Amino acid sequence: METASPDPEHEHDGHSGALPAERSGVPAWAVSLIVHVAVLLTLASLVLDPPSDDLSRVTVIDPTPAVEDETYVPPAEIVVTEQPSTDSGAVSDAGEGVAQSFAATVSEIPTVPVEPLPDMVSDIAFEAAEVIPTATELDMSIVVPGQVGVGVTGAAGAVDRLTAEIRNKLDQRPTVVCWLFDQSLSLESQRREIAERLETVFEELGATRQSTNKPPLTNVVIGFGDRVNVYTEKPTGQAEEVIEAIRSIPIDESGAELTFTAVIEAANRSRPLRTARPQKNVMLIVFTDEVGNDQQRVDEAVHTCRSLGIPVYVVGVPSPFGMREVQFKFVDPDPEYFQEPQWAQIEQGPESFYPEVVHIRSGRYADEAIDSGFGPYALSRLCSETSGIYFCVHANREKKGRVSDRETAAMSASLRYFFDSEVMREYAPAYLPISELDRQIAANGAIRSLVLAARGTELSPMEEPVMQFPRRNDGDLVRLFTEAQKVAAKIEPKIDVIYGTLLEGLKDREKLTEKRWQAGYDLAMGRVMAMKVRTEAYNRMLAQAKGGMLFQREDSDTWELAPDEDISQVGSQLEKMATDAIVMLQRVVEEHPGTPWALVAEDEIRQPLGYVWRESHTGVNDPPMADGNGNNNPQRPDEQARMLAPPKPRRDLKRL
Repeated sequence: METASPDPEHEHDGHSGALPAERSGVPAWAVSLIVHVAVLLTLASLVLDPPSDDLSRVTVIDPTPAVEDETYVPPAEIVVTEQPSTDSGAVSDAGEGVAQSFAATVSEIPTVPVEPLPDMVSDIAFEAAEVIPTATELDMSIVVPGQVGVGVTGAAGAVDRLTAEIRNKLDQRPTVVCWLFDQSLSLESQRREIAERLETVFEELGATRQSTNKPPLTNVVIGFGDRVNVYTEKPTGQAEEVIEAIRSIPIDESGAELTFTAVIEAANRSRPLRTARPQKNVMLIVFTDEVGNDQQRVDEAVHTCRSLGIPVYVVGVPSPFGMREVQFKFVDPDPEYFQEPQWAQIEQGPESFYPEVVHIRSGRYADEAIDSGFGPYALSRLCSETSGIYFCVHANREKKGRVSDRETAAMSASLRYFFDSEVMREYAPAYLPISELDRQIAANGAIRSLVLAARGTELSPMEEPVMQFPRRNDGDLVRLFTEAQKVAAKIEPKIDVIYGTLLEGLKDREKLTEKRWQAGYDLAMGRVMAMKVRTEAYNRMLAQAKGGMLFQREDSDTWELAPDEDISQVGSQLEKMATDAIVMLQRVVEEHPGTPWALVAEDEIRQPLGYVWRESHTGVNDPPMADGNGNNNPQRPDEQARMLAPPKPRRDLKRL
C-alpha cells in the first residue's frame, strides 16, 4: 500500500507528544500503521468547507462542548424559497401590492448601529457591523423608516395595500391588528366603507375559514374622539365580530380627535403581546381625516411604538401645500339634515414641522389649496419612524388639471391640483427629532432664512391698486396719482424685510443638496423679488406720470395702467431684479417638474412684472344723462305665493 502525504493543515508539529520509534522500541511498521489510521479517521470526520467571510463579524467565546445527539429543529421564523428573485417590493413580479415600507431617501449602504440588549446574557461577543440587511422590521431594536405620501383615491384602496402588509406579518408569526377609527361625523361614511371592504379582506386572508385552517390573526377595534373607546372586549379572530364592532362605532360630535392618545393606549395594551413568549406581531391601523388635537404627544407615541417594535399605518388625508387649514366639502350623511354641500374649515396640515412656504397672496389660483404630496407632519412622522405607511386619501386624486368646487368630492378637502406620489417621494419633509431638525436648519443659511421668512408671514400685494385714472383736470389727476402711490408705499417696507431675510441666505443656496430645500428657497426668493419689482414699478410709473403725459387721441380722457412685460421704463436696477426673479422661478420649473413648487412658479412667471400706460375714453367730462327708469320700482316676487317647506336642521360645522 502506497503511503499518501498527510494534509499540511493537519501535520503534527514537534510538540505533538508522539515518541520516535527508535526511542520507544515500537516497530516502525506499527508506528506507520497508527499514523495512517489516525490521518484517515481525522479526514473522515472533517467538513472541508472554506470559512465564510461573514464569520469575522461574530466571535464565539466558548469551550468546545461535548458532542451530544439532539434533534435539529428548523427556525420557525425563516421562510426559504427556491425561486430566485432579482427585485423586491413594488418592482417585483408581484407588483405594488406587496411593496414593503422603505426610507424616504435611499442609501447605497444602509448603516444602522446594532447594540446588544443590556440584559442579554450570552457568551457571544459582537463586533460593529458596517453593513446589515434591511427589511420592514428586523426586530424591536432596529427600525427601518416607513413610507409617507402614498396616494390613493379611496380608503378601500389603502385597505387593499394593507392586506399585503398583514399577510407579510402573518408569514413571520401570529399577528394582532388594532383598527383605530376617528369617531367624527365627517368619517362616518368611510367607516361604513371600511366595514364592507373588510369582509373581502378577511376572506382573502383566510380569516373566515374553519378554526383548524384559520391564520393566526386576531383583531382589536378602537374608536377615539374626545376619549378613547375599545369596542372589542378582547382580541378576536372572528371576522364577523370585527366588522360588527366597526359598524357599531357611534358618532362623536365633540369635535375633538385624540389621535395620538389612542395610538399610545393601543400600543400599551399590546405590550404583553410583544414582550411575552411566544411573541406576536402587532400592527396599528389608524383611520382619520384630521391632524388630531393632541399632536404634542407625537414624541411619546413614536417612542412607545418604536420601543415595542409596533408599526403604525395611517389612512388619512393629504395636507394642503404649506397651509394648516383647508376648505372641506361637507354633505350630511343623515337625510334628516340639510343635504346641500356646505364648506367647513378644518385642520389637515401643514406637511412640515416648520413653515417652508412664504405666502404671497396674488388673487390667483396660487392662493388656493393644492396637494402637498404628504400627510400632516405629526402623523406622517409617526408612520415614518415606526416602519409604517401614511396613505393620502382623496377621491379627486386622479383628476388631471384644476379641480373646481363642483368637482370636489363630498366629504373631501378642496384641493385644486394633485401630484404624482412617485415624483414627490424625493421631496419628503425631514421627519427628525426637533433638536436634530434645528441643527440641520442652523447649519445652512439658505434653509435658516427660508424658515425665518416663512414663519408667520403672509405678504399681500397692493390692496385694490388703482389702475384707472380719469382726467377731470390736471390738478385732480395728480391728486389721484399721489393717493395711488400710498398703497404701494404702505407694503414696500414689509416686502423689503422678507427680501432682506432671504437675501442673507443666498450665499449658502448652492450648498443645498435636498431637493425640497432647493425648490422651497428658489420659489420664495423668486416670488418675493417679483412682488418687489411689481410694487416698486407701480410706484415709479405713477411718479413719472405726475410729471405730465399727453393723450395721443382727441377723445381720450382717462389713463389706464396695464401689466406689461416691459420693465425698462423704471430703471436698470429694477430691470436686473426682474431678470433675476425670472431666473430663480425658471430654475424651479426646470429642476422640479411635476411638483407644487413648479406649479406656483409657472403661474408667477405668466404674470408680467412691468406696466405700460394706455389711454381710453370713459366720458368723465361728458354731461350726465337723464335716468330713464323714472320712479318705477322693480317688481318683487310674491313671497306669500312661495310656500316653502320648513328648512332641515344643519350641523355645527365646527364639530365635524
